[in-house]
Amino acid sequence: MSRKASGPSRSRRSRSSLLLEVLVEEESASEALKPLLSRILAGWEVRVRVHPFRGKPDLLKKLPNRLRGYAAARRRGEDIRVVVLVDKDGDDCKALKQQLDVIARKAGLVPRVAKGADGAFHVLNRIASRELESWYFGDWDAVREGFTKVPAEPPRAYRGNPDVPAGKCSDAFERVLRSCDTRIASKTEWGRRIGPHLDCAGKNRSPSFRAFVDGVRDIVSR
Repeated sequence: MSRKASGPSRSRRSRSSLLLEVLVEEESASEALKPLLSRILAGWEVRVRVHPFRGKPDLLKKLPNRLRGYAAARRRGEDIRVVVLVDKDGDDCKALKQQLDVIARKAGLVPRVAKGADGAFHVLNRIASRELESWYFGDWDAVREGFTKVPAEPPRAYRGNPDVPAGKCSDAFERVLRSCDTRIASKTEWGRRIGPHLDCAGKNRSPSFRAFVDGVRDIVSR
């Protein structure tokens, strides 16, 4: 996926050699993020590759070796930058973020938290609180575009900050679909239907979603 800049800002935004590697837990996140990243990076000349794993444990197990490979490529002169996205689930958000940052440092890469005076960094670690489905609840218009039978509003618990409610929001989302006789339990299909409609201009009520969008823009701008 490559986005070409246009207009007077083309020279400032040109990053034809920049490769953004995006690591996600599973295929459902990949399906949701591919069209979203296209919109976030509209106007930037960046190549993007999204890599799904077989769940969070698989991603965390393989992450050190994967990052060491990217660090070696950077030493060869390749401009590779990395985004890692995992669900919070029941983990402590701060501890999980620190774990990811330590893995990046040990691999020889600079996470966003340790960026230098010039603002440059190599790895953006982001956490969806509590799950990717929280981001769907935060942009109900996108959900209604993908699933036309859902109610006009999300469940009451998700009408404020969708990152806050306890429990598995994926279960809550499936209950909404079943309540309107939409029996699609595939998270991958959810991502495929909703991802193309997720708004990246600040509309989403999920703080973790907005942090992801801002972080992606930040990592390609340095």
